Amino acid sequence: MTESSSEIPQKHTIGLITAISYTVGDIVGSGIFISPTSILNHAGSVGLSLCLWALCACISLFGALSYVELGTSIRKSGCDFAYLSHFGWRPLASSFMWVSTCLSYPAVLAIQAISFGEYIVTGLDSWITIDENWRFMTYRLVGFSMLWPLMLLNFFSLKKVAGAFQIVATAIKLIVASIIIITGLYHIIFKQQTQNFKNSFTGSDWNPGNLVLGVYSGLFAYNGWDVLNFGAEEIENPRRTLPIAAISGIAISATVFILMNVSYFSVLSVEDFKNSPAVAVTFAERTLGDFHYAIPFLISLLLIGSMNTTIFACSRYMYSGAQQSVMPTPLRGIHHRTRSPRLAVFAEILIAICLSFIGNLDQLISYMSFALWSQRTCTQVGFIYFKLRGTLKTQDSFQVPIFVPVVFLGICIALLVIPITQNYHVAIYGVSMTIGGAIIYLIFIFPNTLPIFLHKINNSIVKFAQIIFNCVIEPYEDSTVEEFEEFEEINDYSKKFHRF
Repeated sequence: MTESSSEIPQKHTIGLITAISYTVGDIVGSGIFISPTSILNHAGSVGLSLCLWALCACISLFGALSYVELGTSIRKSGCDFAYLSHFGWRPLASSFMWVSTCLSYPAVLAIQAISFGEYIVTGLDSWITIDENWRFMTYRLVGFSMLWPLMLLNFFSLKKVAGAFQIVATAIKLIVASIIIITGLYHIIFKQQTQNFKNSFTGSDWNPGNLVLGVYSGLFAYNGWDVLNFGAEEIENPRRTLPIAAISGIAISATVFILMNVSYFSVLSVEDFKNSPAVAVTFAERTLGDFHYAIPFLISLLLIGSMNTTIFACSRYMYSGAQQSVMPTPLRGIHHRTRSPRLAVFAEILIAICLSFIGNLDQLISYMSFALWSQRTCTQVGFIYFKLRGTLKTQDSFQVPIFVPVVFLGICIALLVIPITQNYHVAIYGVSMTIGGAIIYLIFIFPNTLPIFLHKINNSIVKFAQIIFNCVIEPYEDSTVEEFEEFEEINDYSKKFHRF
């Protein structure tokens, strides 16, 4: 089968403005409200913490430029999975795929949904009282109430519905950030509140281990610069759109992050930072008067855009794995008119909801971060190797100097090695989960044929899913003639049921 069978019509692809909105929307999220305290705890001073924010922006830029070349050279959706598979490292790609789709990305989505619920409930605390015993469930139910509408949005055209919504969500996000920034600059410029910036490097902690952990926290906030690589096939003119969106997204996000931290420090001292469970809320209480009651609700609006971009990335990643028979066949289900991978969207949200009840998600994210940076390290090794051989270069690809991926590879390795000296459990659990993904590959994917009863169960689930979600299974470029005929037979069943 040729790749043309799965090409996305241009009316369902996204342009430059939407691409920038997805990049900014994915980067500027809950991290700006979580990471500042963590970075300051590791840096020890105002000056060094601001330097770490700038350093993380540079690291993210190097990573983004590397992935821009990968995305314009290997024009397949699926980000690292697509690239590792292209390099011929399918077992490794499959291992990371299972870890990411079943744990990493749904856990991020779960944390975003729970955070949304927490801010909504916190905002309502001024008017109603919720018993502490019910807060655990209340946070989740409120968060889930936002996930379902976002799921429905992503069931329709990316360009006309989900993408248009993302532009609005990102605009709201920047407005919320601007309220904090303008307030802080007002206190600095007009009220001359610069006392926290004097001798700003006093108390700095120059321990390499602590600095790397601070960078870890900063990169968590900047994470999202590769979001477009997950749906590269749905991007208009990737050669132009990917580099502009990545660079613009990081530049806008870095400006927002640094200015927000400067604004925080205009009012809050280092000790205030360390003692505040929610820096943005504490800042608002001291500067915005009665308007501070609105801040939790505004932050919750900010998180809506982040959840939408995470759903986009998660679903395209899982769909890409299903296309290459690494994930179950039903996840290849795509709506024939809107091109939405509906089964993958639904599956990721369902997994996120289940993960939200398992306990300490923040700890899970730390383990998953190790697996994520392991995956990026492997991708960079393959990228550098094939770039030096000249086999990646295409006529219409965006090329970066070789030192860019080399520097980023060194950073990836440092971000893997140094944290192990602080907490070796991170490596143990991260590697164990990846090995678990490898075992799944060896049992269910590596064999060319599976037992006939599993094949029948698979086809039955595919038919059921097609009826419920009104979708079809499309052949991929590597599909055999037998697979193509089988998909056609199954799709005929769906077409008759839905009369299209």
